[in-house]
Amino acid sequence: MTPMTSAPPLDGPLPLELTGRAHGWFTRYRRYPVFSRPWARGRVRSVALVVGLVLLLVVARVLGNDAQARPWSSVLDLAIGMVVPMLAGPWLGSVIRRRRWPQRVEGWALAAAIVAVVGAMALFENVAAGPMKHWVAAHTGELDERGQRRDLVLTLGVDIAEPGRPGGKAMRDEDAMLASPEAANVSTLFRGLISFLLAGGLALRGWMRERDGLAALQRERALTEAQAQRREAELRLSVLAAQVEPHFLFNTLAGVRGAIATDPVRASEMIDRLADYLRAAIPRLRSDGSAQATVGAQFELVRAYLGLMAARMSRLAFSVDAPAELLAARCPPLMLISLAENAVKHGVEPKIGPARVDVSARRDDDGRLALVVEDDGVGFGASAAGSGIGLSNLRERLAQLYGARATLTLKARPGGGVAATLSLPLETSP
Repeated sequence: MTPMTSAPPLDGPLPLELTGRAHGWFTRYRRYPVFSRPWARGRVRSVALVVGLVLLLVVARVLGNDAQARPWSSVLDLAIGMVVPMLAGPWLGSVIRRRRWPQRVEGWALAAAIVAVVGAMALFENVAAGPMKHWVAAHTGELDERGQRRDLVLTLGVDIAEPGRPGGKAMRDEDAMLASPEAANVSTLFRGLISFLLAGGLALRGWMRERDGLAALQRERALTEAQAQRREAELRLSVLAAQVEPHFLFNTLAGVRGAIATDPVRASEMIDRLADYLRAAIPRLRSDGSAQATVGAQFELVRAYLGLMAARMSRLAFSVDAPAELLAARCPPLMLISLAENAVKHGVEPKIGPARVDVSARRDDDGRLALVVEDDGVGFGASAAGSGIGLSNLRERLAQLYGARATLTLKARPGGGVAATLSLPLETSP
């Protein structure tokens, strides 16, 4: 497993551990880093839908009044006050994030950008909004006989009134409150809050959660990788120790000694097989096994082991066969030899009479690599527990390496014995 860096690519999605999977069209942008380009584009699309609906409702309400009581200048001011922060905040944030500044500097820069957008909108409202409204009023008939813009009030309830205008709508109490200086202050604060939210003020909290989440996920993955490496080391030591443990060597040497007097040819064969086996197994004590992690190398080790077992037990027959095109495929080290040892230990040794172990490789219909170890021994439940690593440890290791893409299955054979099948993704070593 490759450890995750603290600064993932800005254009790619965040890990699912942080974002989850339940995101539709409206919230899909949240799968990307906050203030990244994909995030900014997606957020603008989503927020623009809400802003557009609000403006459509306002325009529809305005059109419901007579032509001389339609404050188009205020509608334009409202549109600018919503659209500009919606576009400017995410754009400035994406520019800052592409700088790849340290997190502390980046955080202050993002906050400053949001404040700058809010300040720019406040400055626009106090300096440029008046002249703009007057220009729009001159082209939409909002000017009175003296050339002044009519004092039209756009209330929170989207009610429009012209104070003192004959035939105009009478101002309600809340309309009068909106026209007061206190209401103007409240309106300024409200517009500032809207600008802050549209510019990405709440997204700052999302950025902080993203930063803390990535750091926590990095620590978790580093811990998981360290634990996996430790278990891998324990796995290797366990298997390799089992392969050259003293009683294994002593039993083999005792068999050689007994055969010297009665069957010198068999004794010589046992010595040759033992040499072949140690030649295949001992180099793995001095390396991590990665250079031999192929089907060809693992089959070589299994062939040497079964050859030695067959020399010790003349009743054992075996075959080890793999197509040439699969020999370069990746194969986790030490797993196949463990299955072969289990077949001999729990299937062949307890059986009385001839026994056989067949090891093969094939490519399944789904494109996966299948490694099969079959024996015609005593089958399930007929032997005592043996030494070495357990099948549960093999399954745990497979889950660490491949997740759900690899499986280990054991099935009883119709004629007796067990068939163990290791299914792996078919990957070729470079």
